[in-house]
Amino acid sequence: MGSESSPSILYEAVKQAAEELHDVTFIVLATQKVIDSILSQSDNFKPVARIVFHVVTDVIETSDEPIVAIRQKKNSSLVVGLRLLKKHFIDGFISAGNTGAYIACAALTLPLLPGIKRPALLATMPTKTGEVAVIDVGGNVSCKANHLIQFALMGAAYQRCNQGIKSPKIGLLNIGVESKKGTSSVREAYQILQEKNTAGHQFIGNVEGREVFQGKVDVLVTDGFTGNILLKSAEGMTSLLIEQLRHALKDIPKEQKESILQDIKYNFDYQEYSGAIVCGVDCVAIKCHGKTSTKGLLNSIRGAVTLVHNGFISQIKEQLQG
Repeated sequence: MGSESSPSILYEAVKQAAEELHDVTFIVLATQKVIDSILSQSDNFKPVARIVFHVVTDVIETSDEPIVAIRQKKNSSLVVGLRLLKKHFIDGFISAGNTGAYIACAALTLPLLPGIKRPALLATMPTKTGEVAVIDVGGNVSCKANHLIQFALMGAAYQRCNQGIKSPKIGLLNIGVESKKGTSSVREAYQILQEKNTAGHQFIGNVEGREVFQGKVDVLVTDGFTGNILLKSAEGMTSLLIEQLRHALKDIPKEQKESILQDIKYNFDYQEYSGAIVCGVDCVAIKCHGKTSTKGLLNSIRGAVTLVHNGFISQIKEQLQG
């Protein structure tokens, strides 16, 4: 509930996931009106025992003020879902709703990992040499230096756990490579990270926006305001380039053109990637794009299931403590 996509589009992803992932039970949180509508449109789909509906009565809209919303709409899918996650009734929670409300509610509801003071959103982006983990991409509009340090440690732990990179390279997103560039928080974080290089990660300094996609770093650290702009700018540019390329290839055979475009979209379309991970909480929590499609939510479900099966939370705890 509360995303910019219709519930029927999102439910289609749950149906596909249930057909594909036979060892997973799905709890779908929605209002009774939405559930009735979904079921009335699903005549050709046999009921699956592993899809369970959980009725909620409130909806947090994208326009709602986060803190007010989670206090006043305690029976919303977002608040109830995170409460179920805290009680270990579910192993992972995915939402495409209000980002600010999600992060605020997660911080207030879920236990934090040892040493972490503030959760952050981690998303991966393609580069020449692999995927870079960008943290934060929208959870915290402004950050102090110690928050950026924690983001760096969580990003490095993620890359060690998920990509098997023994000593991830960390960079700070900045307006120049010089150590004196950027805000006071970024400059302070630079000095601390430079002094804290260990066998567990390498700090390579500041990274300009144009260098992000060259693959120079495995972890890109920034505040949520700047990180979100970077992420959405990249999404917009990718869409533009694909459309431009589609036009440029109009004279070649259709099958060949679509094959080329599919390869590009697979590597660069954000819908092909799992949603952003709420890093710093002691549970698997995923935030999808507000305009996510069936494909986007399905990939987020697959990503969440993989994180649970691989014991991601236990691994990242071990990495942070080490």
